Amino acid sequence: MSFPSTYLDIQNKVILKATLDANLDRANVKDWINRSYFQVCVETEANPGTATMTMTAAAGSYTLPAGIARVRQMAVKPAGSTQFNQPMVLTTLDEILQRRQSGGDTSAEYAQPTLYTVVGINDLEVWPTPTAADVITVYYAAFPTALSADADVPILEEPYGSNLLEYGALVQAGDFKGDPATPGWESQFDRWMGKYLQHLKVKRGEQPGQFHTWGGGWDDSASGTAADGW
Repeated sequence: MSFPSTYLDIQNKVILKATLDANLDRANVKDWINRSYFQVCVETEANPGTATMTMTAAAGSYTLPAGIARVRQMAVKPAGSTQFNQPMVLTTLDEILQRRQSGGDTSAEYAQPTLYTVVGINDLEVWPTPTAADVITVYYAAFPTALSADADVPILEEPYGSNLLEYGALVQAGDFKGDPATPGWESQFDRWMGKYLQHLKVKRGEQPGQFHTWGGGWDDSASGTAADGW
């Protein structure tokens, strides 16, 4: 076995532990590993991405770019501007529809959309309706690229990645064959998921018991004036 574990390494570990047939069951094992891979990437939001969407004047409905598993945040850059507005605020479809009633689809206070909601898989609704080709930058958690070649290595960091994919696939293998070891594999998967989530929190600087604090002011070197954080 190599380190970090390759796609083939994880397949062989699952086949060995679940006493599966290396030939007849390998296609199922590959599928189970990739299912676990997508689950872990979505639930831990470990695979980030960004995308831009150019809006159209008088259009309030859009389709999110492909590959977005979960939206983390959105921010609008007005047409012709180099600066972002404050992050958009998530709301409900009911609120947006109410604001659109009786000519309330525009806002005198805000020239660009400030509110959004996602309906279903990829329908994005914004308010107020844009009046120009403003650009939304979407910060999101992405689906991974499925493992396919034997030498492929998951993007998840070790030692978490291979253990998560191994035990995630073993849970599905256990369900497939009614293996009495399945509850233990489920426990191991949950344990490694918890460890990886904690690792990601600490990696970005969070410490146990730490309260969030917003950033302080900064010096706007372009204008020579100070600005407050938000």
